[in-house]
This record gives sequence, C-alpha cells and structure tokens, in this order.
Amino acid sequence: MKKNKILSMALAAAILVPGIAIPIQAEAEVVSPFKDVSKNSPYYEIIHEMRDRHIISGYENGEFRPTEVITRKHAAALVNRAVKLPVKKKFVAFKDVSPKNAFYNDIKKLQQAGIFEPDAKGKLNPNQPITRAEMAKVLTIAFDLKVKVDLDFMDVPKTHPSSKYIQALYSNGITTGNYGFYEPDNPVTRAHYAVFLHRLLHMNDPIDPSEPAQRIRGQFANFSADQLENNSTMVAEAMAHMLRQKVTESPSDYLITDVLEDGWREVYPAGHSLGQMAKENIFYLKRFAKKGSTEEAILDKWLQGDFSQVTKDYEDLQIISDPEYGNCAVCDRKYNIRTKRAEEHFVRTIYGEEGLQRHWEQWGTK
Repeated sequence: MKKNKILSMALAAAILVPGIAIPIQAEAEVVSPFKDVSKNSPYYEIIHEMRDRHIISGYENGEFRPTEVITRKHAAALVNRAVKLPVKKKFVAFKDVSPKNAFYNDIKKLQQAGIFEPDAKGKLNPNQPITRAEMAKVLTIAFDLKVKVDLDFMDVPKTHPSSKYIQALYSNGITTGNYGFYEPDNPVTRAHYAVFLHRLLHMNDPIDPSEPAQRIRGQFANFSADQLENNSTMVAEAMAHMLRQKVTESPSDYLITDVLEDGWREVYPAGHSLGQMAKENIFYLKRFAKKGSTEEAILDKWLQGDFSQVTKDYEDLQIISDPEYGNCAVCDRKYNIRTKRAEEHFVRTIYGEEGLQRHWEQWGTK
C-alpha cells in the first residue's frame, strides 16, 4: 500500500522539486525553445518566460543546461535583472572580482544592497556554486521578504546564519522544503533558481477578476490548476491535505511543535503544500470537483461549517485518491479530531497570525 500521504510523520514537500512551490500559471506558446528543455519539463514555460523577460539567457549552442549548478556571479546577474536593488552600503571591492569582469556591476549591486560580503580574505569566489542558504539571503533581501511564520526546518536551527532568510522564503510560500529539511548547503541548479525567481516575480499578481475563486496565495504548492483539472484524484488529495489541520494520528490535544516519543514532530515546514481549511481554498477546489461527486458533497458540507465527520471525510478522500488505501494486512490507523487548542496551534504555527485571524473570522471559533 502506498504510504499515507497526509498523515505520515515525514510530510512530503513540493512535487518533483524539493523546496520549490510551483506556481499556478496559464499555458503560453513558446517560441524558439531551448534545445535541452523538454516540453515535458514542469519548468518549460517558466524558463522560457524568464528568458523572454531577459532575466535568464542560454548558451550560444541553444542550450540552457537546466541541471547545471548556478554560480554566485550568475545568481547575481539574474537577480539584478529581475528587481531594482536598494543601495544600503558603500561599495567595497572584492579582491577576486576585477572591474573587467563581465559580472562586476551585478556583483557590485548585490554588495551595495547588503547581500554579498567579502570573506575573511576579501574575496567573493564568484565562480563557486551558490548554496540554497546563500540563495535564501539573496532573494530575501532583494525582494524585501518578511518573516511571517516562525517555523524552523530540521536542518536549519535558529543559530544558522541564514535562518531568518530561509524562514522568510518559507513563510511567503516560496519554498516548502523536503520532508522537513531545507538542505541549506546543497547547490542550486539553473532551473531551480529560475523557478524561485519566477515565483517571487509573480507573488503579488492580481487575482483574475473572471475567476474569483482562487486559493490563498502561496498555498497548495503541490497542486497546479492543470493537475486539479485533468487528474481525477487530485481534488480529493488536495482536500485531504486541508484536513491535515483537523485530523491527526496523534492524540487529539497534541501540539505539532512538540516532539513525539520517537524524536519526530508530526508536521515539518511544508505547510504551504497543504492549504488552510478556509473558505477561499474550499471555493477554489469546488472549481475542479465534478458535479455530483463525493468531493463536491464534502466541500459543500465544509462551506456550511459542518466538520462533524472529518475522520470519515478523510477516509473517503484517501480511498478516492489512493485505490490501494486500506488494502494491507494490518490497517489499524486511528484518526483523531484535533481539539480547539491543538487546531489553533496548528493554524498559527503553519499559517501565522494572519491565518489564525482568518480561521476565527470564518468559523467563529475564537
């Protein structure tokens, strides 16, 4: 049997790419695509949109080389093209970056913005791959991101020099992590860096007035509109993700930040792949639920504030999204309904004070 996708102790992060929340977007015709970026790539349109906006460029042979790691100098160039950087510091030249360097001006802009700093030897090491921790600092400062949720990844304690930058990426829905880990020392590929930038550039896009039923920004990171539209099980799976807020395998009053007996916590930083139990998200999923389906009936019930059968709802949704659910020798999972205290703690921890206020306003549970 497939492992329980929602209530497993290690919660999965974004589909296909650890740590990247794939934005929902409409398909667009791509002209002169890169030779090595297949139409089957989940980043096909993103990469070409970023190219057409003159933020990224390829090589003379027509390749983009998406799986190659991106260097510090190239990361500087891309973010300098994407956003106007503030001048916060007096420029201090790096010993290993000559004014003749093609990326000198880009690097200078990032240094003046307080992003790049000389190491103990006065160097930048511009040809060195940029790590995920370093990338978090670059993007957080460049886009002036604020920390909204004080939730740490397992491998990024508060003492980590990039902790606040990584928290900012997470709490703005830009990254979800990978099973509760951020992997701060791993290098960033060219494709992934383009996707992170794309997500940031579209972070505040206005809602399409022709379709008012939209998800809460940054949530349901694992589910694109295309997936929900074309995959019959995706709506049920997304709904089960929302029930994570109300249903638990742990004791009903367990707080998700507490450590369990085996040393794990029930939920790691991956909340933006979940989706808050909120009316915006319920209306959004109703766009894709088939008429007369079990999913539609459950969503309508939730809209009325009826959460009296959430454990049964969860079981029903699991059966829809996973045909093998329950087909095992020992299937004795018991699901509990979170107490009011535990649910509010969940909402505050995952979605911040803004999410908790939304919870109180919509369901009248303050």
